[in-house]
Amino acid sequence: MQPKSSKEIRESWISFFSKEHAHKCVSSSSLIPDNPTLLLTGAGMVQFVPYFLGLKEPEFKRAVTIQKCARVGGKDSDLENIGRTSRHHSFFEMLGNFSFGDYFKADAIPWAWDYVTRVLELPKEKLIVSVFSGDEITPFDSEAFEIWKKLGLDENKIKKMSRKDVFWGPPGPTGPCGPCSEIYFDRGDSFKNQDERFLEIWNLVFMQFEKDEEGKFKLLAKKNIDTGAGLERIALILQNKPNTFETDLLKPILDAVCEVTKVKYDSRDASMVHLYIKIITDHIRCISFLTADGIRPSNLGRGYVLRMLIRRAARFGYLLGVKKPFLFKLLKTVSDNYSDFYPEFAKNLNIISDVIKQEEERFGETIERGLIYLDSLLSKSGQIISGEEAFDLYSTYGFPLELTVDIAGEKNKIVDLKDFEAAKEKHSEVSNKDIFAVKLTDQKIYGDLLKEFGQTKFLGYEKEKCEAKVLSILNSSGEKVEKIKKGEKGEIILDQTVFYAESGGQVGDQGKIITDNATLFVNDTQKYEGLFSHSVETKSGEIKAGEKVSCIVDLFKRNRTKHHHSVTHLMHSALRKVFGESLQQAGSEVNHERTRFDFTLDRGAKPEEIKKIESMVNTWIQKKLPVEIKEMSFNDAIKTGALAFFGDKYGDHVRVIKMGNGKDLASVELCGGTHVKNTGEIGGFKIIKESSIAAGTRRIEAVAGEVLKEYLEKLEKEKTVKNKELEEKYEKLHRKLIKLNAAGELQETNNLQEKILQAEKIITKLETSQNIEKLKSQENKIQKLSNGILLFIAEPGNYGNEAIKIFIEGKLKNTPVKTIHELPQQEVIIITDLTEKNKLTFYAGVTKDLIQKGLKAKDLVNKIAEVTGGKGGGRDDFAQAGGRDVSKIKAALETGYELVKQLMLNHNIT
Repeated sequence: MQPKSSKEIRESWISFFSKEHAHKCVSSSSLIPDNPTLLLTGAGMVQFVPYFLGLKEPEFKRAVTIQKCARVGGKDSDLENIGRTSRHHSFFEMLGNFSFGDYFKADAIPWAWDYVTRVLELPKEKLIVSVFSGDEITPFDSEAFEIWKKLGLDENKIKKMSRKDVFWGPPGPTGPCGPCSEIYFDRGDSFKNQDERFLEIWNLVFMQFEKDEEGKFKLLAKKNIDTGAGLERIALILQNKPNTFETDLLKPILDAVCEVTKVKYDSRDASMVHLYIKIITDHIRCISFLTADGIRPSNLGRGYVLRMLIRRAARFGYLLGVKKPFLFKLLKTVSDNYSDFYPEFAKNLNIISDVIKQEEERFGETIERGLIYLDSLLSKSGQIISGEEAFDLYSTYGFPLELTVDIAGEKNKIVDLKDFEAAKEKHSEVSNKDIFAVKLTDQKIYGDLLKEFGQTKFLGYEKEKCEAKVLSILNSSGEKVEKIKKGEKGEIILDQTVFYAESGGQVGDQGKIITDNATLFVNDTQKYEGLFSHSVETKSGEIKAGEKVSCIVDLFKRNRTKHHHSVTHLMHSALRKVFGESLQQAGSEVNHERTRFDFTLDRGAKPEEIKKIESMVNTWIQKKLPVEIKEMSFNDAIKTGALAFFGDKYGDHVRVIKMGNGKDLASVELCGGTHVKNTGEIGGFKIIKESSIAAGTRRIEAVAGEVLKEYLEKLEKEKTVKNKELEEKYEKLHRKLIKLNAAGELQETNNLQEKILQAEKIITKLETSQNIEKLKSQENKIQKLSNGILLFIAEPGNYGNEAIKIFIEGKLKNTPVKTIHELPQQEVIIITDLTEKNKLTFYAGVTKDLIQKGLKAKDLVNKIAEVTGGKGGGRDDFAQAGGRDVSKIKAALETGYELVKQLMLNHNIT
């Protein structure tokens, strides 16, 4: 029976390849790729890149997946096409089947044809395929052509296409690559646009070549298959819908968008309103998946993509009349539609909702002002908005570049993107990585070494020292060399090691590598698919490939790191007990100085919650609970209740760290790090900082063991020093109070800090009163200008902010302060405050009647301050500005005098 629903299509795909063709069913990897050079996971093959490159030996020869993909934010972004075509999306599901050196074209092509014609029951006469036509570099793919012919396709249904269209890779300057063969479905001549009529549903990639450094294409010894079919496009065809938005994957979400925005959807309506509805529908799905995988809104990288999508969708809602946060209301529908296949949705719905709502609220605070500013830019003559102006919208009002481009396009204007990048670089922003630009040149050398020597044997769980053999040496440029000598840096590859390589949040080990003739400091240890690389600096002698060496881990750092890693597991468990099981780890870094743990929470932890977490962890430490480490299958580990983190990559066999037993069970997690043998070794635990790092994500920094002792000793020393400083400060203040005849006003208290606060308040109050009197005493400084206007310019002095404010605002607010301001209206006051440390501030006050006639305090004080190299601002009636060059005070005040006269003339003040 032909599958119709998206659920049935998924099931038919998995069943066809796993049951009929013995493929291993592999779960979708996270949208956060396990590759620092990628922004987001944009294809099914991403998680298998190490297999295709030969960096890692696959545990299976065949795989079938349904992969979550996002293509937004880089050169492969589909953003501009979303809603405008029947098929483009920011998020989609890619159905894939893969072969790692196993089957090739003779199987892959017939299976693809069998699936689309027998399982999906697509009419053969509506199917068209493509093959690589060949060029001067690589030949015509006659093999694929002949296989398609044998399957019964007429030659006119097998289209020969160019390298641009049907040749994949290499993903870097060198590496695996090969021709493709695509399957298209003919939707009929009612579709005038060829791209809409002939819909690509499946791409078969035949990795049969390797491009070398000289640009030559050599046949691979082991050929690979990588295919990708679009679930949304297949659903569109099987459900006979005009576009993917009306398939069961998106229609329930679209209906929810219509309900929230109060818009009625009609697929035949091509108006902007329906475009906005489609964009919001697309974006909320992608937003939901990105957030569920642990991405949080920010101004960089993946966080920027998420922020941009939320704000872009919110802005389209704004255009539909929805002025309050609404996207978070759509999440329940997304969850209901996808939780069967992606259970992380229902599990984390509240967290996802809080993150999105907070980001909507943030944007809501600035969207009005941003739109007003953008309107002013669009109203200018000319067709181009400068990059500097677009960047100002981004940095000041939170408008992502894509949003500015959208709005400008609606007015037939363009944004200078090159100028924007220049402005962004000038402001020290980091540009986005390409979404699908896998940079493999750095990894190739490790792939070659892995092929040559295999994986490094790790002995570090049981030992801190070992003997080993140097298999290879890389210099500081990453080139293979025979030796490195004193003063040189490089990387050492050994046959076995005790140095832990960075992973799971734990930093790589440091230590020494020693021979009879050389000593090398190991500054870091990393691994590449099981090949350990030791970053070294040669302190003496020289070391050669093939030599025997002694490896010694820095135990001081290893043990402290071990304490911090074990206590991180306990802290994680305590956090989940205090804040609930929905709390998720969002990142960690464990080293010898502290542990840093990021987790999902929509608010800050209260002091009593911090104490509860500390108490819980310290109780587990005091109980000296046994730490049991076992290796088992991933499925068995999950059955034991071990915590596995969604999006993390696990093999079939995993390492389980269990702390405690029975009623004293504290933690069970999957982890490859180094740990204590019982919790008592940790010694103690304290949280030293809790903060926000993004919307819905908090960070805790904590210390344990010897580091905790040192931290507490440091606090005690700082407390002693601070107390001494406080005593000295109080004595100084007390002497000042005696001089002011106010020492008797102090109330009895044993708290030194309270005494200081009391003394400071009394002194400030007295000095403020004295300074007001000093200003009042300068009544003879009033100058009567033309038409009865009064100008008061005080002598520069150390009056203090509070006294000046009271003095000026007394008149402006009609308070009963007996000052020179009990004179007729139409007054201007200018006061210069100059502290003992030469900190210069100008103040200005202007009465309401003059403001109405165009004379403003903020304009006046800014012009005065500019003479000294300063600037400032404030209200129309009261403002202040900082100055710089004190030698120009006289010139600045003269400027103020002239400005008042000139402004009065310009505005014809009478």
